[in-house]
Amino acid sequence: MSRSPIALAVLLFAALLVPASPAQAAYSVLCTGYSSCEGKGYSHGGYESHKGTSDWNMYTGTNCTNYVAYRLVTTNGMPNKRPKAGVGNARDWGTTMSSVTDNVPTVGSVAWWGKTGNHVAYVEKVVSSTEVLVSESNWSGAFDWRKITKSGSGWPDGFIHFSDPRIVNETKPEVVGTPKVDTAIKATGGVWSPTGNTYTYQWLANGTAISGATAKTFTPSATHATKSFSVRVTAARPSYPTVNVTSPAIEVERGTFKRTTAPAVTGTPKVDSTLTAASGALAPVATNQTYLWFADGVAISSARSSTFSPGPELVGKKISVRIRSARSGYTTNEATSAQAAAVALGDILSTVRPAISGTAAVGSRLTSSAGTWSKTGLTLGYQWRANGVAIAGATAARYDVTPADRGKTLDVVVTARRNGYVSATAAARSTTAVVPGTFTARSAPTVSGAMRVGSKLTASTGSWSATGAYSYQWYSDGSAIKGATQRTYVPTRHDLGDRLRVRVTLRRDGFTTASALSARAAAVTSGRISISAAPTVTGSPRLGSVLKVAPGVHSPSNTSLRYQWLRDGKKISGATKRTHRVSKTDLGHRLTVKVTMSASGYTPRSSTTASIGRATATAKLSASASAPGSRKVTFSIRVSASRTAAPDGTVTIRSGTKRLVTAKVRRGRATVSLSKQPVGRQTYQLTFNGTKTVSTATYSRSVTVR
Repeated sequence: MSRSPIALAVLLFAALLVPASPAQAAYSVLCTGYSSCEGKGYSHGGYESHKGTSDWNMYTGTNCTNYVAYRLVTTNGMPNKRPKAGVGNARDWGTTMSSVTDNVPTVGSVAWWGKTGNHVAYVEKVVSSTEVLVSESNWSGAFDWRKITKSGSGWPDGFIHFSDPRIVNETKPEVVGTPKVDTAIKATGGVWSPTGNTYTYQWLANGTAISGATAKTFTPSATHATKSFSVRVTAARPSYPTVNVTSPAIEVERGTFKRTTAPAVTGTPKVDSTLTAASGALAPVATNQTYLWFADGVAISSARSSTFSPGPELVGKKISVRIRSARSGYTTNEATSAQAAAVALGDILSTVRPAISGTAAVGSRLTSSAGTWSKTGLTLGYQWRANGVAIAGATAARYDVTPADRGKTLDVVVTARRNGYVSATAAARSTTAVVPGTFTARSAPTVSGAMRVGSKLTASTGSWSATGAYSYQWYSDGSAIKGATQRTYVPTRHDLGDRLRVRVTLRRDGFTTASALSARAAAVTSGRISISAAPTVTGSPRLGSVLKVAPGVHSPSNTSLRYQWLRDGKKISGATKRTHRVSKTDLGHRLTVKVTMSASGYTPRSSTTASIGRATATAKLSASASAPGSRKVTFSIRVSASRTAAPDGTVTIRSGTKRLVTAKVRRGRATVSLSKQPVGRQTYQLTFNGTKTVSTATYSRSVTVR
């Protein structure tokens, strides 16, 4: 192909690259020519020296397509190869690249006129969506910069976004150091391309923006503790889309207290004294503190306040305190004070002194109050003193005044003791001098007993205000009875008809002697003879025997006795002696004796003895026996009575314990035959059964039965 056709073709094609009617666009030329524009700060990107080089296989020289291709390769970093075959004539760029063509201008995009012209330009700056600055190389014209405003016609038909230049983050931002509550941290902006961008910062906690945290440095607060912390850096550049990148997240550590002085125990270590925990210097200030007190290094589980009062069980032990300081967002700080001095004994104080109640007189009882003390649970001891000298053994709250105290003043010292405390004492005010004791009769003496001769009377002492030794004097019609000085008295015949009373006198060392009289009793009446053992009759009631009276036992002992013998309860004439001989007249009758006792001042008294049985004559029994054979035995029986006729009656025969027969006796005689008797030697017992006037009698006889 000759040069001329080629040149002609170039001219024809280049003509197509000139805008159809640029005069219709609302624009203004900012500069014209490479050098002129360069001088005014409008760059051509080095095209002046490279315009003779073809980019994207475009025609070289001053034309719009080669210039835009050059800028897309050198500024936007695109390869020097057409993206598509249709990207040749400027008119076809937008339709060929319709997928990346829109109406939004961006820096580095291509302003395209394909419907209203045949031109492309490089967008240098986007002032707004309706105003852009472009650089362009015009066919058969010059290089220039224009400001194009969207008004009327002339605004580009579209903007082709082959590869818009953008801000690129090459190295992510970082948080410098370890984030920690109340400690300032700093962010690096990272590395960006191109350089010269404007950077803004936004700190994030758990991915959420922290209000107001937009500086390059930031100090996390307590609310951020343990949260994931990062910083978002936004890069901005005129006419470039902004880009933001977030740094890797790091957990915010809790803050650490700074302690410059240790805790301390203030106050005096003494039982019941208040000790206070001094916190020491700590930054920042803790919002909450807990306490635990120790004794000799052993925790006191119940002692958990800022103050502590040692109890008596801690005497001798050294106290310390551990303080745990807390604040939101901070690691708890724990510190223990040095041990204070050993706990000393506590004090017991007397707030009200003891007082003595009672009368300071011999025999009176004094009582001491405990007084009032500053502590409870005390053991109290007492010591009574006379004229200031301790009284041996007087160590109770009560004290009975003794004769040795007469004329002296008394007081008492109360000692209060409790484990863990120093013992304390307090003395009561002294009494007045001790005076002699007095007896007061609360009730008069009385006389008890029967008011008659020979009956024992007993005096009561009456009731007195105090005890002592009692003495007595009995009176008869107001006259003292000689020798009657015992508590009991037996009236004699001389007192008959008189009225008796007794005076009781009370004596005791240190007391004034006192006495009191009983009321006059009723007149003494005659005594009663008492019988403690009744009279009895001794002897056997047999005809001719002598019976005797045993008088028994009676009081008074000087009583005179009279006797009267009785036959069946009737007097026996002339029988008035102590003895009596049984006569025939007495036979068959019961004999007793009436004993009459008499004494001066006493009413006579009689007593009749018990009967000793009927009076009888003594019987005598005899018998002969025969055994003729055939197991028969015959007895011939004879009964006689002394000093009287032979009696009638019955006789009983027994063999061993077996009764064989009872037979009648007539005038002292009886014959009895027995049959069927055992053969051999047999022994028989014969008994006369007695009568009203004759006694019983027995007889034994042995017989050989054949």
